[in-house]
Amino acid sequence: MPLNYLIKPSVETKFYIDYDWWEQSRDDLQIYLLTHLTPDQQKALEHTDLEELFDYVDPETGEVFQMDALGLAIRESATREDFITGHIGLIDSVFRALLVNGNDPLNALELAERTRRDAATILKTIGGLRIYRGIRPHHPTDGIKG
Repeated sequence: MPLNYLIKPSVETKFYIDYDWWEQSRDDLQIYLLTHLTPDQQKALEHTDLEELFDYVDPETGEVFQMDALGLAIRESATREDFITGHIGLIDSVFRALLVNGNDPLNALELAERTRRDAATILKTIGGLRIYRGIRPHHPTDGIKG
């Protein structure tokens, strides 16, 4: 483990979803992502090849890129006002905030604003040695895949 991973995070430390963590985890990212969809979306995807690629046009930049069916469903969910609520757990809220942000790293203060949770609690939860759902401190040397 690189030495910079041992530095204690502060409220200014940025966090992101490390998809490499998911590749090494016993957990299944696809199944976890499905839990973030509405029941109607989950039902609609039951008989869909989740890895089939579609062209997606970013509404802000006009950039066209390919995205799978699950990614499109997550994007659609992320636009809903009730995607991040106080009725879901802290880790799920932080994960969703990072999804909505395109996995661009966010610090505990930014995450607090997006999740309506306390920044100190967020930092205490995701800033320790244990990695929850692949959420970890971002370091400039990290490559972010999303």
